[in-house]
Amino acid sequence: MTSASVVLLFVTLIAMMVVVFRLSALLTMSPYFRSRVWPWLRTRPWWPVPAERTAEALLRRLLSPIEYDALSYSGYLEVPSREYPGRVYRIPRGPGQVQVLEHGRVTERLCVQPAAVGLPEADVVLMHKLLIEADERRYLLTANHFSRAIWY
Repeated sequence: MTSASVVLLFVTLIAMMVVVFRLSALLTMSPYFRSRVWPWLRTRPWWPVPAERTAEALLRRLLSPIEYDALSYSGYLEVPSREYPGRVYRIPRGPGQVQVLEHGRVTERLCVQPAAVGLPEADVVLMHKLLIEADERRYLLTANHFSRAIWY
């Protein structure tokens, strides 16, 4: 085998692995893939989208180890309110609305979208966290508010 064929074989193998992981995530729709496998893959140097790799590294650097582990385990980040005692904002890792929990019960859902389209999900998680911590009242004024869903 020549070195070119070995490289081609290696690249093909990696591409096939990425396809298999993608199909597995799509078929199972498992939170495990969304909160653990994909973030881990994004940190690999061979990941094809550098913006996602950089965003994941920034998320890991700005969150405490406990927060990052909780986000990886549960698929959401909980940010306690500084303005309202007993309130917690639950920020999803993937698509979805921020849930507002009052003393452990969901009271409403918030929708705040970045102006830029196609941001890495790690950046969107950080956006919500930093906006809530910097100016919670303005965040609440900006957000679209939805009543809690009936199945909670």
